[in-house]
Amino acid sequence: MFKRSCTLLAEIPKQEVLQWLGSIETVLFGTDGVLWNFDDPIKGSVETFNATRNKGKRCFLVTNDSSMVASDMAQKAMCLGLKVGEQEILTSAACISNYLVVKKFKKKVLVVGETGIQEELQKAGIQSVTIDQEAEERKMGQFARNLIVDSDVGAVVVGRDKSFNVSKIVVACTYLLNPKVMFLGTCMDTIYPVCEKRVTVGAAAMVAAIEKSSNRKPLIMGKPNPQMVYKLRQSGVLKPEKTLVIGDRLSSDIIFANNCGFKSLLVGSGAGSLEEAQELKMEGNEKKLMMVPDTFLPSLGHLMEYLCEDEKIKETDEGKAEKKRVDNKGNEAKAA
Repeated sequence: MFKRSCTLLAEIPKQEVLQWLGSIETVLFGTDGVLWNFDDPIKGSVETFNATRNKGKRCFLVTNDSSMVASDMAQKAMCLGLKVGEQEILTSAACISNYLVVKKFKKKVLVVGETGIQEELQKAGIQSVTIDQEAEERKMGQFARNLIVDSDVGAVVVGRDKSFNVSKIVVACTYLLNPKVMFLGTCMDTIYPVCEKRVTVGAAAMVAAIEKSSNRKPLIMGKPNPQMVYKLRQSGVLKPEKTLVIGDRLSSDIIFANNCGFKSLLVGSGAGSLEEAQELKMEGNEKKLMMVPDTFLPSLGHLMEYLCEDEKIKETDEGKAEKKRVDNKGNEAKAA
């Protein structure tokens, strides 16, 4: 139903939307651009998330944000009013950590990124090293020559890094000269809208710089890689035909949903737009169709009216059932 059709839910009969929502057991929510923008909740998102949970649906936050561990993100979410626990949050940093554990990785990891990656690795018993040196441009050659390479480093992990610099590129590329050293990236998210006509950059800026300089192709672990929900799929929690991804980014959230066989809902409150999705649909190219969502709403808050409508129908049905019981009792009394 609605598969890769970019259906505008506001333009179809409510009963169809309710039928579609009724088939869903698990909802995977994006964070930035869906639930909040930086530290501010998006209008209606908190109420809608909590209402979805109250409907008995399993709810998870699935994010490419590697700046914090799941416990810290849960704390942030709860401070905004979301009813969510640490065990219901999946991050790209945790995904990388889990991947290395499954691989029985025993070496050190060079981290170019925020503390969330280091902390997730530490939780898994994996030692990490970082780059705290910065060479002046005119002394870059000397910096590279004097660089001490730790032979026990077996992987380079790159994520969004607020203090990214040329020195970090040099060090990462030096390690990646060894083909046995793994190259992992958190995601390829490009920009994050800050406000109208203002953006900040995502992990793609850092990953791409090291990719081009090292001539090595990274394995991207975050969305759209199905590895993000590996544990949930292994445990049998997720049934593809009954799972919905709600996201704002076509190149990660929507491809992720299509890669996994999940249903998808694009919201227009973040990086992606309805116009872009419709253009991709019109082109008809199979690769680009992977970025076309099943459905669209301007924001998560717009889903609330359908959740409320479902409650009204339930109350009406219960009222009718109660009236029928009363009528039956009355008829039985008359017959007696």
